[in-house]
This record gives sequence, structure tokens and C-alpha cells, in this order.
Amino acid sequence: MRKLRILLLAVLLVPALASAKTLEDLLVEKGVITKGEARAAMAGGDGAKVYWNNGTRIEFPSEGFAAQINTLIRTRYTFTDYDEDVGTSNTSGFDVTDARIMVSGNALHNEFSYYLNADMVGSEDSTGAKSPALLDAYIAWQACDWASVQMGQSKTGFGRQYNTSEQYLQFADRSNVSDYFTSASDGNIGLGRQAGALAKTTWADGQLMLNAGIFNGESTGEGINRSAVDTRHTGVVTLRWNVMGDINSYQESDIDWTEDWAASLGASYAYSDRGGSDANQDSIAVDANAKYQGFSFNAEYFVATVDPDEGDSLEPNGFYAQAGYFFQPKELELAARYGYLDCDNGTASGQCTGLDNVNEVGVSINYYWWKHNLKGQIGYDLLNQDVRGLSGDSSNVNTSRWLVQLSSYF
Repeated sequence: MRKLRILLLAVLLVPALASAKTLEDLLVEKGVITKGEARAAMAGGDGAKVYWNNGTRIEFPSEGFAAQINTLIRTRYTFTDYDEDVGTSNTSGFDVTDARIMVSGNALHNEFSYYLNADMVGSEDSTGAKSPALLDAYIAWQACDWASVQMGQSKTGFGRQYNTSEQYLQFADRSNVSDYFTSASDGNIGLGRQAGALAKTTWADGQLMLNAGIFNGESTGEGINRSAVDTRHTGVVTLRWNVMGDINSYQESDIDWTEDWAASLGASYAYSDRGGSDANQDSIAVDANAKYQGFSFNAEYFVATVDPDEGDSLEPNGFYAQAGYFFQPKELELAARYGYLDCDNGTASGQCTGLDNVNEVGVSINYYWWKHNLKGQIGYDLLNQDVRGLSGDSSNVNTSRWLVQLSSYF
């Protein structure tokens, strides 16, 4: 009887089948079959499938389950030339900056997905030794085609470049300015990664994106791989609008050689209520991105208001802008970057401590053997720090760095 109903309904729907909707879509709309059953029917076959799709992917169509494995390795040689006034010896050496294993996938025919990211290099302790660390671990529910909710540990979504994965960066490292406002390491004022819940929505065929999340917060003792210590939280809202064309703002460089102009604008707001003697903080980030036939441009501006329990509030701000062009399409790229960080007269914390401002200049020559999956980079950057309280030439401390980096994302 059920098969007969489906056959009769299919006959009645013949005129409608001329439209873009498939038979499975129409049967779901009429309530004859579920969305999961439709996905299984479109997948076809019961056997497992193993193939490459920007990672090694394993699918079980009949079960509605898939898993993908990726590895990220970034290894580099660095020569750092410190200013003589600092009294620090120059360094020369090799490092493995990242050695990550990522496992992702979906279940119940894409209704649920998951992501696990562990770094075998990890972070340094007080002695400089490094140990493995969990970076991301979350489960997401795709409530409908345009909305999802995830819970676990992840980046909060604040700042475009920070939320661009390492394998998709145009330079070997993120901008010094971006690090200060988004990373929680080295005493910076960024949020980094935290445990929490994040809701994501899209409109206008994916051209408009809005994310909103609530996280454990930044009270003393909280942060990555740590539980909450109080009832205060951090809230983050991110809005992105792809103004024209099809553009992935979280993949730097125009490696795909965009035929027509594509541009995107983004904005993020974060509020941290730390309570007690800790300072509360408001942070804002706005960015602009564009790509066209091998040319790419990215710029981002940050400002934060840090309101301590006692004393005056602080307001560090800064920006960076970077651009690149492929002189040999999809293979050889030259990129340049400039950044400026205003440390609010040296009163801000972290890398701003004791500094009026920080300037950065960088260039990078990139060669792509296989897009961002396999690339080599030769880079140079200069960090100029204006030390507060000093006078004359000695007020400027310059640190130069040359590097050669090889990276793979398989």
C-alpha cells in the first residue's frame, strides 16, 4: 500500500518535476518520506565509500554517517635578529610549529556533525617544553538548512584572521595586531578558544551570515581546556556579508583565481564580564576582503575598551592590511603586509606592556604545489616597538625575522 501511494503521488507530480526540485524533495514536502530517507535514497548503495575530498573521507550512505581525517604539518627555519639595545642574543633554528590531527564528520544524514582538533606540538610551559593539547572538540546540530547550533570547545568567532585556519593563511603567521586582540596567549587581551555554545544562521543563499555564542568567560582560572569558575560569561556576535561574488573570507590568497570581483565585509563584537577585581572588556573588529584574478586584499581594524575595577579604562586599538598577487597563476604569489598597534600610552597589557605603539612590516613569497594543501613560503618581517619612557634613537626597538616554511594539509 505504501509503495502504491508513492507511485500514485509521483504520477500526480509529473508536471512539477520539470522544476528544480527533485522527486525526493517533493515527497518530503508531502510527508510521504522523511528527510533522512530522502538523503539515503539520493546517496544510493549500501557499501562504504573511501575517497579524497580535501581530506581522506569515509562514508557509509546506508547509515547516514561519514568521517574525515586531516593532518596539518608546518615546519620552518627561522633566523631572528634582535635589537642590540635589548641585550637578547640572535637565534637560528628549526621548528615544527604545528603537527595536528583533525577528525570531522556527520551522522544521521548530515543532521549532526562533529569536529575534533588536537595539536601534537601544543603549548609551552614555564620551562619552554611543549606538550600535546586539545584545541577544538564540538558537536553541531543542523536544525534546518539555514541554522545550526554547536556545543563544545572552539574559537569564539571574534576576528576574521584568527578564525582563518593556519593552513589557509597567506603569511606564515597571523598579523601581530590580530594576535593581540584575538589570541589569549602571552597575556594578550584576546578570547582565544573557550568552551561554550554557538548558533549560526545564513540568509540570501549564504551571502549573509550571523553567529552568536556564549562561552565560559575570562575570569581568572578560565580559558582553553578549563572549566568555569563562576557564573559570569563571555558573549560574541559576528556578522558577515558577501557583498559581491562567491568568496571564502576564511581562505586567504586568491588560489582559485576568481574570475569576477568578489568582496566581503565582516564585523564582530565581544563582551567579557569577569567580575571581582578583574577588568570587564568590550571588543570590536571590522574587516574587508576582496579577490580578483589572482589578486587578494584583507584588512581588519580592532578596538577594545578594558574597564578595570579600579583606575582609568584603557582603549588599545590597531589595524593591519595585506595584499597578494599571483605572478604565476595559482602557483607563485608575492604578498605584503603592514600593521599598527596603538597601546594607549603603554598602559595596555600583554605585548603592549610598556610600549606606546608597535609597527609591523612583512613580505612573503609563496609557492603552491597543490593549493593550500602543499606550499612553501619565504618570509621577512620587521617589528618596530616604541618603548615608552625612552628618548632618542633608543626609543625604537627593532626585531627582524627571516623564515622558510613548508606546510602540508592532507
